[in-house]
Amino acid sequence: MKSTYLLMVMTFSPALRRMLAAQCLVGLGGGIFSVLFNLYLKSGGFQEDAIGRLLALQSLAAALASIPMGWVADRTSRRTAYLIGLSAISTGYFLASQTVETLPIVLASVIAGCGNGAMMVAVQPFLQEHSHRRQRPYLFSLNFSLVLAMNILSGFLAGWLPGFFRASGWVGPIDEHRSLQLSLVAGAGFIFLALLPGGRLSKAAARTVAGGTAEPAAGTTAEAAQAWALVGRFMLTSALIGAGAGMIVPYFNLYFRDWTGASIAQIGTVFALGQMGTAIGGISSPWLARRAGLANGVVLTQALSLPFMVIMAWRHEFWLCAVCFIFRGAFMNMSSPLRQETLMSTIPARFRARASAADAMAWNLAWAGSMFVSGGIIRQWGYAPCLGVTFACYLASSILYYAYFSDTYKHASGGAPGAARTVS
Repeated sequence: MKSTYLLMVMTFSPALRRMLAAQCLVGLGGGIFSVLFNLYLKSGGFQEDAIGRLLALQSLAAALASIPMGWVADRTSRRTAYLIGLSAISTGYFLASQTVETLPIVLASVIAGCGNGAMMVAVQPFLQEHSHRRQRPYLFSLNFSLVLAMNILSGFLAGWLPGFFRASGWVGPIDEHRSLQLSLVAGAGFIFLALLPGGRLSKAAARTVAGGTAEPAAGTTAEAAQAWALVGRFMLTSALIGAGAGMIVPYFNLYFRDWTGASIAQIGTVFALGQMGTAIGGISSPWLARRAGLANGVVLTQALSLPFMVIMAWRHEFWLCAVCFIFRGAFMNMSSPLRQETLMSTIPARFRARASAADAMAWNLAWAGSMFVSGGIIRQWGYAPCLGVTFACYLASSILYYAYFSDTYKHASGGAPGAARTVS
């Protein structure tokens, strides 16, 4: 498999390589934010319920923005939507790092959320339309894994940067809150740098169907209805994953600090190792698709993550919870390229950005809805009830996914997994 990956990477066009470079920078900056932003807010006086509502608002903005951004991506170019997303995320993250006042940080979160919505609808169609069929299982698996590899590095950076800023003399004596703020500025800077390769992306490419021929400009109403019916099924399973993830995933850094007593450095290390496990899983997705089929691969990996959540809700030992966190995330997220492959490979090109937007909207709306309540639950009753709800949502999504797609995609192996959005 290693030699196959290398051979496929050598065939990637300059446009694909620029997109992968931009995605790496986004993964690096976004990873720093995912580890430190909650800790920054908590050090600024925010409680868990307020943090949950703020993160929910960001996801709600992403969900609402994904629909008009899907239209922009389909009507203009994927590049336009992608650059809008990069600009909005880097601006929103920078503004969020400058204050803990409620109104400005709400505005910054909305801006960043809109940027996330734009990027989610642009990456998958761009990769699909700038690649050949044989490249796609490796290209999109590599895209998924490269971003996660950058998240590994960002996890170590997030654990190291606050201490570096406190110890360095060039910024003078600072407290923990200020060191977290400077670290977040560095994260926003990495995303801003992604505009350099992102600005050189090609505007358009030939849009092809699965067999490699140019797609006709129009289709029948029946074909469109069939496509959107399939999207509806994806939306339901994605919404269940989003609802479960929103109950606990945004709070995992606080979980380790409050539930196990971990330090910031330990939290950064655990997050880095968790992303490493997920990256290995993402690289393995083409092998898994060939052995188990797309749908069975998704169901198998999601089911394997469930026992680890039970242990995390039961035990408080840092090392045990850390191991469970790593394996839970690896199994749950390694299904993401397979999920996206089944969607992109069956949707006509003229609908792909909007289909991706609809799927992302379902996930983000469910994520936002659960975050509106999960912070209060954690504050009143702790993390165990939220982990239990997550368990139930993931189990239900796996059952429905198998029921919907096991026969249709059991032996499928080609298609277009998309952006590296982790599902949990």
